[in-house]
Amino acid sequence: MVYFSDIDKAKDKPPKELPKEKAPALDAGVVYNEAAAFVKEIFQRRSEKKELDIEEVCRFIGKAVGPIASADDKIIFLTTGTYLKEYLCYHTVNVTILAIKVGLNLKYSSEQLVNLGALALLHALTGAEDEGYGAQELQRQEFIQKFIQARQLKEGFVKESLSIIAIVDVYESLTHMRSYRQRFMPHEVLKAIILASEKVFNPGIVKKIIEIFSIYPLGSFVRLNTEEVAQVVRINKDFPLRPQVDILIDSRGKRLKEKKAVDLSSHLNLYIKEPLLESPP
Repeated sequence: MVYFSDIDKAKDKPPKELPKEKAPALDAGVVYNEAAAFVKEIFQRRSEKKELDIEEVCRFIGKAVGPIASADDKIIFLTTGTYLKEYLCYHTVNVTILAIKVGLNLKYSSEQLVNLGALALLHALTGAEDEGYGAQELQRQEFIQKFIQARQLKEGFVKESLSIIAIVDVYESLTHMRSYRQRFMPHEVLKAIILASEKVFNPGIVKKIIEIFSIYPLGSFVRLNTEEVAQVVRINKDFPLRPQVDILIDSRGKRLKEKKAVDLSSHLNLYIKEPLLESPP
């Protein structure tokens, strides 16, 4: 297994066979699994009532930012997976990764990305999902207050970062199933977030997040106008309503032996008829 510590050390010695700028992107699965392992360890320590080392969290996030940035879109795809066991752990991982992705899109510096990722992870460690909290409520959390004071973060950065985390937290939570409710469709959650943006969320951050996640997010299932069922595998930034999809079920309802890759931006006769809540049988 590749560890972030190994990746960090390898920065000083780029591979001879490839120029540094052409090095291949890190495997998203490795990045995601290592983040999950770290968060599980933190939760275990919390259950044993051991004191949380905030600097350790920052060091981990510092090593994770590069791999998350270099990993392909599959890293976002992985955050859409179904998880009922250890749901709070995976919720924490997903919120942290998605928050960092938003920060990258906003051109945050390395230091800002570390602080944003750490704030996201610390918020999720409170042990509850805040499916309606705004930035002000998040700032009252004990871990968040201690972190802001320890790092002497500026008020403007804190406000924007917590706005990102609040939106990502709601989006991630509501688009996943819980033992007490079904999941909601991504476009429904985004619509609710837009409606709440003036009172609860930062409208500017909401707009940016919609650009990143899209109406048809990675991993979501859709029905095409041909009645074929497909899964979104890549978002076309210039054509958000025409993503790249893998067709899984044909127009007669029969599952294909091999999925069929189609870029809807190149096939104007095909379009998404409707999003689907659940994966096809």
